[in-house]
Amino acid sequence: MHTKYSLLVFVVFLVTCESSATSETQCIDYYKSGSSFDLSAFHDHWYAVYFWPPNGRRRESCAVIAFKNLSRDEVEAMRNSCVSANLSPDDNVLRASYVNSVGKLTNVTYYGKEEVKSLYRSCDRITKYIFLRVNDKYVLGINCSAGGRGMLLTQSLVTASEVQNVVDSIEIMTGREGSPDCPLKSY
Repeated sequence: MHTKYSLLVFVVFLVTCESSATSETQCIDYYKSGSSFDLSAFHDHWYAVYFWPPNGRRRESCAVIAFKNLSRDEVEAMRNSCVSANLSPDDNVLRASYVNSVGKLTNVTYYGKEEVKSLYRSCDRITKYIFLRVNDKYVLGINCSAGGRGMLLTQSLVTASEVQNVVDSIEIMTGREGSPDCPLKSY
């Protein structure tokens, strides 16, 4: 009996892993545009103003993400501490710091020169990300390791109507439910 239960758990684990890998690949194939977003476009502070699907919690203010280029020494230390990160010496590497929805300071690292970037949380939590420039002020980030979860970023706080106009213009997100997770200006 114990052997049958162990075998069942193992099979479910394999199916889940295969399904996750397939889902990530399908997401990448769906959202790839053929152009690689240059991570150096992220400098200083950006605001997360809209999410697909909607976040479960509403913030009192929009998340502010502080981007910083890592020094060569910081990149080398990361490369040495986590071989699975597959960091190339030519990769653009940025640290993004923000306070999450429960008030905890969070640091993640984005890297990559190709269209599909990596998001590093820890050596065992590296996910695949695609960034698409919507216009001069907006960038759409899509986490393909999280089922295509989307986040709209902007360089300044804007009005709710402007964000909605931008959201409505993003053809690949049409039909997906989303919303801001923070109050936006109404004027």
